[in-house]
Amino acid sequence: MVVGLSGGVDSTALLVLAAVIAQRESTLALLHAMYVHHHLRAEADDEVIHCQNLCDALGVPFTTTHVHPIAAGHGLAAAARRLRHRALIAGAQHVGAKFILLGHHSDDVLETLLMRLGRGIALRGLSTIPWRRRADPASEIVIGRPLLCASRAQLVQFCTACGVTWREDSSNANVKSARGFLRATVVEELRSRWPAIAQHAVHASDAARSGEWALSQIANRDGWCAQEISRAQFRARGAVLAFALLTSALRAGKVELSPRMVRAVVDAACDDEQRPRSFQEASVVVTVNARGVRVATRECRAP
Repeated sequence: MVVGLSGGVDSTALLVLAAVIAQRESTLALLHAMYVHHHLRAEADDEVIHCQNLCDALGVPFTTTHVHPIAAGHGLAAAARRLRHRALIAGAQHVGAKFILLGHHSDDVLETLLMRLGRGIALRGLSTIPWRRRADPASEIVIGRPLLCASRAQLVQFCTACGVTWREDSSNANVKSARGFLRATVVEELRSRWPAIAQHAVHASDAARSGEWALSQIANRDGWCAQEISRAQFRARGAVLAFALLTSALRAGKVELSPRMVRAVVDAACDDEQRPRSFQEASVVVTVNARGVRVATRECRAP
């Protein structure tokens, strides 16, 4: 397995734990650490040296891979994440690894949840960082995050007790970024009032993921992913559940509609009006006629 190593306290704790377990199980040779160099921060070169020294001390093979993100679409941070993801997958394939381990912890879940609440989310947005998932739908490589049960403070305590040092990413303290702002001004205040709030965020995220999965199963079983959905089906389920099922079906078909538009379609499907009506958002056209609801795009894709 490959451990994504940044030199921070989270990935450092993860690597130490993985190395100890691997050595106990006589599988240390199957463990590999990888640093993804984005060439965005001056201290990154020092982090590479630090990570190399740590891996040498633990007896873990270490690789540095280089990416060069360019701001586009959602911005530089999103581009960096995308390239880092691809680099880790390529690295895992190169060494024959079936697992990529990342050091996300419960504080990361809380911060992600707060950012999404601030931007506006539906059920899917409440499902934040998964414990495990496939690297890509067709890939056999699994990305795991075994430290979601721990807080950053616990990882600091662990590394300190082990006598292991780590590096701090200066960009994490940038209050101009959403995550940096939350860390500096919001999260600590919330934790002072509710000490277990980060762990509660993990539980809420897990529950939302389970709910999303259940909806997808019902939508697929009951025909909500068909090319046309009968209006009788909308009325039988009621507006609230129909909204959730249609949203799940649209997502399965990779059709993007805003919650406002989905609500308008559901309301039209549940009323008594028989005349055909059309709703359009970007390239998606939804037609509600006397019989049912049909969703299409300019590429003729439907859920």
